[in-house]
Amino acid sequence: MKKFASLLIPVCIALSGIITGCKQAAGPRIDIIQIEGASWASNVTSSYGWFGASTEIEGQNKLTLAASDGDLLYMFLDDLQYYYRYNSKDGKDLELTYDTLRAISVFLNGELNYMELSEPSCLEAFAALTDPEIAQLSTLNFNGPLAEDIIPILKEHESQLQGIGLVLENESAFPDLNELLDLCRPEYLVLHNSSLLPEPDDNNTRQGLELLWIDESIPSLSKSVACCTDLESIIISGWEPLPGEILPLSSLKGLRNLTVAESDLTSLQAIEFPETLQSLNLIYCDTLVNIDQIAYLPKLCRLSLTACERVNNIGLLKDLESLRWISFPGNVSHLEFQELCSSLSQLEVAELLDCPEITDLLPLNQVQSLRVLALQLEEEQLTGLDSLKQLELLILTDELFNDNPDWIKDLRASLPQVQIVPGSGMCLGSGWLLLLLPLILLFRFRFRQKA
Repeated sequence: MKKFASLLIPVCIALSGIITGCKQAAGPRIDIIQIEGASWASNVTSSYGWFGASTEIEGQNKLTLAASDGDLLYMFLDDLQYYYRYNSKDGKDLELTYDTLRAISVFLNGELNYMELSEPSCLEAFAALTDPEIAQLSTLNFNGPLAEDIIPILKEHESQLQGIGLVLENESAFPDLNELLDLCRPEYLVLHNSSLLPEPDDNNTRQGLELLWIDESIPSLSKSVACCTDLESIIISGWEPLPGEILPLSSLKGLRNLTVAESDLTSLQAIEFPETLQSLNLIYCDTLVNIDQIAYLPKLCRLSLTACERVNNIGLLKDLESLRWISFPGNVSHLEFQELCSSLSQLEVAELLDCPEITDLLPLNQVQSLRVLALQLEEEQLTGLDSLKQLELLILTDELFNDNPDWIKDLRASLPQVQIVPGSGMCLGSGWLLLLLPLILLFRFRFRQKA
């Protein structure tokens, strides 16, 4: 019996290690995806457009991006835009093709995925689709003056529209938003005017709504949380917290991601987090100081502090044993960077975007699980980059590619197993996408005039 017990002890220890390892590895899988048919793409969930992937060679619209299931991606090609909620079932190689004859349509791997309804003629094109074609659609984008009979046209295909994603850049087309939401029961909703969100009501529970992107109005969101019980991801931009204002999210037991961009937030104490949160992205919150609440998020796998330049107590991040994706704050010191690299050996993705105190990248050699590295640094800060043999994907700025082609060639020779690709930002200030849209529409109008 003693002999059996002595054999059992090491087995138990080994099993304990395996269980612990599995527990630490829990969380969404991080995929490296290839996109053909876009000249720029951003993972809105993790970066809100502050830094995205771009094409290296003009005319060859291929790029590479990191994403997890459920992330909202935004991409464009010339005057064409495309929203897509990443699903690994679509594969890691995504091919986009376009049809602009009657309505802007995007095909993903040969199937109709996205349609932009911007004028009455687009509704005619939509009405001409077969039920199997409408069933392929993942997203409808309403962004122009539409016909008054839009709801009856949509009702003809109600069963095929259930669970579609909705992007409402022209909310005035729907005097009664509830009617549209009841009809489509969207899986995700991009709604910049959050005052239009439905009030909590037994008759308008928004079951099935998993992702919501809104601008500014937290009171409207707070009222609506009760009727959006299936929310997995919230993206908020332009929030200016009032004194004592609290964002109550603790009741959302399925919430896995929260992205807050371009906010005047000063402390995370203004947010009631659910313990289920796995991804917290705070982007260009340049007034944010107090991040102590992060210590109470035991399941956090992704943390972005991109362009947050005043945060204190950065050292507490070293205790986040589940963290696998980090974007360092702008004010991280080189010593803090060294200490975090030493502690967070489980990291798979790291981003250093405009971090002036970083002097070299040698500390990243300690992060043996690192697969993806995105850098927006000066050339003199990149010492040690050619030693990071563990990488699969390296994203550098467009400027480095344009100004130092020989250096890029040498770097590729040093890291032959690594995809080295360009990236750039598209952040245009608060409501960057709303500012981008008129430029897209103007370009489209002029292009069609010439045609």
